[in-house]
Amino acid sequence: MKKLNKWIAGLLCMMLVITMVAGLGVTEVKADDAVTTVSSWNELKNAISKGGNIQLDKNITAGTGDYRFNVDKNVTIDLNGYTIDRNLNEQQDNVFSVIAGGTLIIKDTSEGQNGKITGGWANEDYAGGINVREGTLILESGNIVGNRSNKTFTKRGGGVAVFYNGTFIMRGGKISGNEAGYGAGVVVLDNCNFEMTGGEITDNICDFGEYQDQEGAGVFAYQGADVTIGGSANIYGNKNSKDENSNLYIYRYKSSEKINLSTTVPLTTGAKIGVGYYQPYGKNEIPLADSGKQFKDAFFTDDDKNYEITTKDGVDGIFYSPKNSSGGSSTPSTPTSYKLRVGGVEVTSANTSGTGWSYDNQTNTLTLDGFNYEGNGSGIETSKDLNIIIKNENRIKNISSSYSDSTNGWSCGIYAFGNLTITGDGTLDVTGGTADTSHGISVLGKLEIDSQGTIIAKAQATIGTSGIFAYDGIVIKNGNITAYAAEAAYSSRGIECDGDITISGGTVVAKAEKGETFSYGLESDKKITISPNAVVTASGVTAALNKKPEGYTGEIGTTFVSNNTNPNPTPTPEPTPTPSEPSTTQGESTTTSTPASTSTVSTQGSQQVIPTIIEGAGSSYTQGSGNTIYFRSSDAFANFQKVMVDNAELSADCYTATEGSIIITLKPEYLSTLAAGSHSISIVSANGVATADFEVQTADTTAVSPKTGDNGQAALWITLLILSCGALTAVGIRKKVR
Repeated sequence: MKKLNKWIAGLLCMMLVITMVAGLGVTEVKADDAVTTVSSWNELKNAISKGGNIQLDKNITAGTGDYRFNVDKNVTIDLNGYTIDRNLNEQQDNVFSVIAGGTLIIKDTSEGQNGKITGGWANEDYAGGINVREGTLILESGNIVGNRSNKTFTKRGGGVAVFYNGTFIMRGGKISGNEAGYGAGVVVLDNCNFEMTGGEITDNICDFGEYQDQEGAGVFAYQGADVTIGGSANIYGNKNSKDENSNLYIYRYKSSEKINLSTTVPLTTGAKIGVGYYQPYGKNEIPLADSGKQFKDAFFTDDDKNYEITTKDGVDGIFYSPKNSSGGSSTPSTPTSYKLRVGGVEVTSANTSGTGWSYDNQTNTLTLDGFNYEGNGSGIETSKDLNIIIKNENRIKNISSSYSDSTNGWSCGIYAFGNLTITGDGTLDVTGGTADTSHGISVLGKLEIDSQGTIIAKAQATIGTSGIFAYDGIVIKNGNITAYAAEAAYSSRGIECDGDITISGGTVVAKAEKGETFSYGLESDKKITISPNAVVTASGVTAALNKKPEGYTGEIGTTFVSNNTNPNPTPTPEPTPTPSEPSTTQGESTTTSTPASTSTVSTQGSQQVIPTIIEGAGSSYTQGSGNTIYFRSSDAFANFQKVMVDNAELSADCYTATEGSIIITLKPEYLSTLAAGSHSISIVSANGVATADFEVQTADTTAVSPKTGDNGQAALWITLLILSCGALTAVGIRKKVR
């Protein structure tokens, strides 16, 4: 019996050891240390939705119905020598989109570091590879290769595109073999940051579709982008369609763009950067960098053979200077240019007047008195602030249908690369040309009109039209103003502004004819303010974009008049909207449209646009999974208004809304509040309501996921441990009793 007891005791000890080892197997791993391995598109999608560290263990290729990865958390992806292939043979989508709240780190820990992100082909205004919108992308190693961007008009950003306060940090890796109209490797836009202290951007090409002569095949930095270069950064070997060098290309949209040389990671051996610049006027000297004089010859080369990299005695900076005919840097010529052209003639210290015009350089004032111009190009073109006084009758008409480098590619009647003020009691009738984009008056700064006369600004029919455009803001204090935009293949806007529109007096008519995508009488990206002293009539397929003018209490339909507080006091609902009475009303943040169980229709001009859910219908969410689900409406993102689930409007913190066309991602925090069963989602936009069903499923409590240290059966192991200990104790007691 003693032998039997010893045998039982040994067996129980063995059970105890096994129990303890099993318990160690379910010890929870800290989230910061956990690595999730993935081998399929859906596995990668689910891992990204949770955040954390992810590693590929095989090549991943998208199949039919797969969609890009939206990153809104901290995510690190180790390519581990494998490929993520979006697998697109037509323009459709990109591979990753890093949105607000998201940081995506790409690395490759394999020996050869041959992992790559490829196969994206975007049809929206972002990269085919990785689009960074308000988020952060960090490339440490690995390759972004073989991606394309092919939007009808812009075609920018083949590999990486950085938009809307986004940040791209490149410490290593390679971006190559990507195609776009411009920014084939990387495009960086306004208020965005690009910092490159290692890696290589090479063999990208600007040779795609209609836009074959664009620049920035390596990196295109535009509209106030912040670019920092250091370490072993290599931006070289990129070409445009003419097989010319086109590497780091800086478009001087705000006349201040330059390269920042990193102070924390100075340029080192291996760095090589080809540089090109565009500036609206002439071949002037450009500050390339404010410091780093010692780096000039070692690391920088000119892509434009008309320029050279230079320095100045006593100045710790690098300059991009035009060459003279003998090959050396040019010196300022006389007479002095005033950076202004009137009627196609350059205004200089030796040429300050002509038929119907005169210029005072001391006050930057151009007086038009009987000026009449019709020709190939803008009638007035300036790269600095300008005041215009109008007297008697003046007429300007641009008859060109060609792309113009000096006016941002736009075909304008008047173009100002600065602030513009118009006063006087005369008449000014100005018409834009017929290139891709037509503007009557185009201002890259702020436009102010305080006139006792009449101003008529017209845009001719083309792809995009605006009677009056101003980037920084529009202030109209007085005058009879008409801004007319002819029918456009894409967008038509009477008055368009990226800043505030303030109308405190005068009579203003802003009219937009039909545009296939957009048609607005007034468009402001910020705020529209109209004083009771002003009379404003706005008309278009939609009279005003998104925002109702402050103080205006009527509805915004196809037409409104500012001094009529309610032009449609008793609107009658129509089951089928007509062009003169759209189905939705755009206000400050809400609309009057009613969601339906199927897609509803709004009419724009003679063409009906029916929003539908083109991705996400029939999706399912498992309670407690922490996953997200997304739905994609076919309507344009600019038309997005709100989201409803089960006919109840959601607050903005329940979902994220991103472009492409309208992508709504329901957050797990909200999904966890829904009961199991079938639910419906409605995406409400200016063109109607797109609706789909989705399912909330109960959790499968029997499922075990050992990959990430699951402790779902911890109670079982603890029970076995207690029983084992109890049995051993019982044996010991029995021995003592005996």
